[in-house]
Amino acid sequence: MIAFVVDSSFDMPNVKLKYPIYVAPLRVYIDGKEYIDKKDLTIDKFYEMLETAKDFSTSLPNPKDAEELIKKLYQEYDHIYVLTLSSKLSGTYNMFKTICEPFKDKVSVLDLKTASFESYAIYRGIVHYIEKGVEITQKLVDEIKKNTRIIFGVMTLDFLEKGGRIGRAKALLGKVLKIKPVLEVDDNGEVVSVGYARKLTSLSKKIIEKAEEFIKEKNIENPYIIAGYGSKKFIKYIDEIISHFDIKDVVAQISAAVGVHTGPEVFGVAVGKY
Repeated sequence: MIAFVVDSSFDMPNVKLKYPIYVAPLRVYIDGKEYIDKKDLTIDKFYEMLETAKDFSTSLPNPKDAEELIKKLYQEYDHIYVLTLSSKLSGTYNMFKTICEPFKDKVSVLDLKTASFESYAIYRGIVHYIEKGVEITQKLVDEIKKNTRIIFGVMTLDFLEKGGRIGRAKALLGKVLKIKPVLEVDDNGEVVSVGYARKLTSLSKKIIEKAEEFIKEKNIENPYIIAGYGSKKFIKYIDEIISHFDIKDVVAQISAAVGVHTGPEVFGVAVGKY
C-alpha cells in the first residue's frame, strides 16, 4: 500500500482518488493572525479577508506536526511519496527532506517544481508511472513537469512582488503599462511572464493561446486539462477556457497558500500529458 503527503498548496478538483492523500497545511498570516490553511480558514473566507487585509504572508507547515504525520504513515504504508510545491517558491521541500531523512527507506520527498492545480496534474503523471511499475525518482518527476504547464492570469503583480515571487522591475512595468500579465511556472519551478493582455476580457483568449502553443510544442495527444480560479468572483472568466477545451468538471479553486501570492483576481489552466 502506498500513500501521498502533500502541502496545502496542492489544489485539486472534487474527484475520487485511488491512493490516499494526506495534507500538511501551510500557515497563513493575515494582519498578524495565524490561520491553518484549509483547516481553520476556508478558501472563500480567505479571499473575502484578503480584499481588505493590510498585511499577509505564508509560512511552512508546522515541522512537529509534519514529522508526526510522517512517523504515523511510516508505520501504516509500504511507501510514502511526499509531494511539495516548488523549492524555488517555498522552503517546504527542504523541511520535508530533513524530516524524512530517518525514514528514507520508505519515504520519497519530491519537488513538483510548481504549485496549485498543476501539482494535481503532475500527481496524475506520477500515478500513471506507479501503475506501470516504474520507480518514481526526482528525475522522472522533472520529466513529467516538462510535459505539464500551468498558465494563469492575474490582475496585478503586486501580490507576487510582495512575496518575492517576481521581480520589482516587472511588477512596476505592469503597473505603468496597465497590463494584465500572463504567467507560468517554468521547468525550474519559478514564476515567469509569458505574455499579457490589455483588457480583462481578452485574458482568457491569451491563456488559451499559450496553452495551445504548449500542447503543440510538446506534441501532446489527448492532453489532461484542468482549469482553476481564485475568488469566486473570477470563476466566470474560466467559462471560455472550459468551453474551448471541452473540460468536464475539472476545475479547482486556488488555495489560500497560493492566493496570498497571486491575489484573489487569478484564473488559468494547467495542461498535462497524463
